[in-house]
Parts: sequence; structure tokens; C-alpha cells
Amino acid sequence: MGATGVSASVVTRATSSWSCVRARGSRVACARVGVDVGRRDGARTTRARDAGRGATPPASSRRDWDACAEWRGRRPPSAETLGLLDASILALALPGLAELLLDPVMGAVDTAFIGKLPGTAGADALGGLAVSTTCFTFCFKLFNFLAVVTGPLVAAKISANGGRDSPEGRRAAKKTVGNAMALALALGFATMGVMEVFTDDLLAFCGASHSQGFLEQGGAAMESASVKGILEYGEEYLRIRAASLPACLIVMVGVGSFRGLLDTRTPLYVALLTEIFHLGLDPFLIYGFGPMEGFDVAGAATATTVAEWIGALWFWKLMMDEGILDFKSVFTLPDGKDEDLGMLVSGSSSQLLRTVLLQTVLVRATSTAALLDAAGAHQVCLQAWWVTLFGLDSVAVSAQALVASSLGKRDVAGARVAADRALNWGLGAGVLVGAVVFATADHLPYLFTNDPEVAAEAVTPIRILALLQPLNSAVFVGDGVFQGSSDFDFLAKAMAVSAGIGIIALTVAGHMDGASLTTVWIGMATLMFGRAATLGWRYYKDENSPLALAPGECTVYWDDVPTNAIATQVETVTKTETETETDGAVVVVPVDEVDAK
Repeated sequence: MGATGVSASVVTRATSSWSCVRARGSRVACARVGVDVGRRDGARTTRARDAGRGATPPASSRRDWDACAEWRGRRPPSAETLGLLDASILALALPGLAELLLDPVMGAVDTAFIGKLPGTAGADALGGLAVSTTCFTFCFKLFNFLAVVTGPLVAAKISANGGRDSPEGRRAAKKTVGNAMALALALGFATMGVMEVFTDDLLAFCGASHSQGFLEQGGAAMESASVKGILEYGEEYLRIRAASLPACLIVMVGVGSFRGLLDTRTPLYVALLTEIFHLGLDPFLIYGFGPMEGFDVAGAATATTVAEWIGALWFWKLMMDEGILDFKSVFTLPDGKDEDLGMLVSGSSSQLLRTVLLQTVLVRATSTAALLDAAGAHQVCLQAWWVTLFGLDSVAVSAQALVASSLGKRDVAGARVAADRALNWGLGAGVLVGAVVFATADHLPYLFTNDPEVAAEAVTPIRILALLQPLNSAVFVGDGVFQGSSDFDFLAKAMAVSAGIGIIALTVAGHMDGASLTTVWIGMATLMFGRAATLGWRYYKDENSPLALAPGECTVYWDDVPTNAIATQVETVTKTETETETDGAVVVVPVDEVDAK
């Protein structure tokens, strides 16, 4: 074959266009061959081409694929391989778990302090907090694409230019981070202005109203004097909390950037600092201290806003210290040929639509609970929902990073192995969390309220939430898998289907006889079942999925499958082509060209 600098043992046979190769590295790969010759830094390079994607092979090739798949099924990755994968998942998930948990903890801390205000003010204030935080979360979550899309783009820039320790890699990522930060500032301040001007309209959309008298629900008249109190408390909170939105979006860019560096520890440290300030300020600003009177809900909003800006400014400094952000990259206007900005916007649009649909369902649930005079208990359930959601979502962070890394090497089967392993971890975590929440359902509400009626009303919905935890965890991991594969268009379409089902269920739940907060959370469960169904179909059944194993993409680990078995079971490339492996990627070049080298 000539001097290629790559060792490979290849079994050849002239009757097939499919190949299996044992190359220097850690696996035997069966792949359809193709040629893609390009240039990088003046040097001629070869890259793998996924020529077989989406095509149906001839019958002989199908037999080769079946044989390879059979070996893959009979001999899964070794315990050592899975152990290394588990270590990678945990190394990314554990810091991510703590960091993700601290975000809903801020809301849970506010809920706990507000819910313990003396007298009837606690229930009204808790209802106002529920409506206003739902409005803020709706606006805030619209822009979560800043973290979801920035992370993979930064990872691609870094890996293509020498890694995190390379100055070239950090310089390459700087433009992407700068564009993301400029977008975050523009969106943050613009949305803050909208929230300040249209506060009453937003709160009304989320279920609060100035109306007096009675609300007819299920044929029973319910006095709604508390609704006015809910709106007033909500206005106090939302007008102050809106000032933290630019800071929240800065933090999003920071989180995405450091995840792109495969660093989940730094976001954890920033989140810890933020929560320390928040927890320290909350009791003094809510209840008062000495001669200083408390500010109730307004105090909670002020404490949260100050803490968010402290975290945002520290994140900005850390990104500058890392060399992936400077003022020039943020405040320089992009030109029309800016590919980084184009990729950011392209990936963000579908993610934005998906987020709008999800938040619409959550707002619909809150407004339905408010109409049922159950806003306070619903806020308690929402806090339990967010804490468990973000906790389980840490495994999805690992799945996203590992899938993106494997697909970057064109290793679809490796991506599926990582996704399957992350799913196993996610299901296990979901069962554990669900069991704990179910067992503590009678006592959990008292962490957020001292009103026995509110606590009692939240118990059954929390038990429903507990039973959903394994399903929720699987959905979150599925989101991470398809975000890692940049399948944002599908995620938006799947959410449209699921959200439609959820909104219909919540509408029915709010108008049926005997409607209660329990029926609202049964409606929420339909959203998660819809999401699980669409994601499962894409992963296991859809041949157009970016994670579909096309014939010839069966990858088996060479330490698990005897070489002579591959030789006897699988036909390989024609005599005019061969395969090598360079930098972890299988490449294909004509034999005569290799010999010429």
C-alpha cells in the first residue's frame, strides 16, 4: 500500500462496496467507502464521507451489514469501555447537576420565604410570586438557545484548532462567543423594556386579574378577592425582576461557552457565588432587619436581581481570562458574510420556537390553576418540578457533549452507545428521585409554605410528579441527545405536537366538572407522554434521524470481536480502494494514490 503512516489490517474482497477495517485505534468499523479530498493549512488531507447515509444497499451488502450488526449485538462494548464512558458521563454530570440545581433553588428559596409571611398575606403573596415567576420564566426561557447552541459551536471551534489549551483554539472561539454575547445583550435589554412597559398585560396573560366578584368554575361561584392581591404582588415582583434579564442571558452565554470547553465546574462556581449572595440578601429584604422594614415580594425580587448581576459580571471576567471573550468581539458589528453569526441564528430559530411552545404550555397550566384558585399550591408544585427537572437534566448535559463529540468524528454508532448509556443513567436517576419525592410528598410542601390548606392541595399533584420522574428523565436525556446532534428542526416539530396535546388536555382539565389542581397536573403529564413518544420514534424508528445507523455504519469494538470473525463474516472494499485512519477518523483514498505517496 505504500508508506501512509497509518497501520491497518484490511481483509479485501472484490465483490462488495462495503468495508470493515481494523485500524490503529480502538475499534473495527464497517463503513461504505467514498472519497473526499480537501485542503487545510496548505496540506492535503483526506476525510471520511458518509456516502451510505440514507441509501438502501444491495442484497449482498445487506447481508454484510446483518452479519456486522449481529456481532455488534452479541458482543457489546467491553466493561472497560463502558467504565470509561461512565466516568465521562459522571465527570460532566456531577458539576452540572449542582449548577443546574442552583437555578431553581433561587426560586425555591424565594417561595419558601414568601410562603411563610404571617397571616393571609402569605397565600396572596405566594400566588403573586407564582404568576410573576411564570411570566419571567417564559421570557427568560425563550432565549435558552444562547446556551444550547453556543456550546456545540464553541466545542467545534476549539477542537478544530488545537483544543482548549491552544491559543489558536481560544482565538477561534472568541468570535463565536462575542457574537453570542452581543445577541444576549441586545435581546436582554430589549425584552427588559417590553416587560417593564407591559407588566399588567403579561400578568393577565398568566392568569392574574383586577376583576372583583366571582369566577364561575364547574358551576360553583368562588369569591376572587385574592386575585387582586395576586396581581399587585405580581407587579411588584416582575417590575424589579425584569432588570435581571440581561444578566441572566449573559450567564447563559457563559454556561454554553464553558460547556463547549467541556468545563462544567466553572459554571458551578459562578452559580454557588450567585446563590450565596441571594440567600444572604433574601431574609433581610423580605422580612426586614432591626428598624428596617421588609419589602415582602419586592424584597425577594431585589435580592434575586442583585445576585444575578453579580454572577453575570463574574462570568464575563472569567470568559475574558480564558481568552474567549473581549470587548472588541462583542461590540464589533458583524458583516453579511459572518458564518459564525449565521450558524448561531440558524440553530437558534428552531430552538426558540421549541422553547416558546413549551413555555406556552407552562403558562397555560399556571393560568388554569389561577382560575381554579389554586395558584399558591401550583407554585409549590412548580418548584418541586423545576428542582427535579434541572437535577435530572444534568445527565442530558453529558449526553449532549458526548454525542456531539462522537458525531464530530463521524462515529454514529459511538454516539448511540453514549446516548444509550446516558439514557440508562437517566432512567436510574429518575426512579431514585421519583421514589424520594413520592415518599416525602406529605411533607415536601411545607418547605415552601406554612399554610396547611395550600400544602394539602399540593400533595396529590406532587405524587403525580413523582410517578413521572423516570419518564421525565428519559425525555430530558433525549433532548440532550438530539441537541448534541444539532437536530433542532425536529425538536421544534416534536414540541409542536406535544404542546398541542398538552394545551388541549389543560383546557379540558380547567373546564371539567370537579376540576382541581390534580387535573391540571394530569394535563401536564400528557405533555411529557407526547414528548417521550416523539423522541422515541426519532431515535429508534426514523431512518432520517442523525443518529440512525445506516447500513455500513455498524461499529464494533475490536477488543470485543475476534478479528478472524470479521474476516469470515464481512466482505470489504474493492481492490481499487482501501481505508486508513487519521486523527481518529476513518478516511478513504484510492489505492493507486496511496501507493504514489
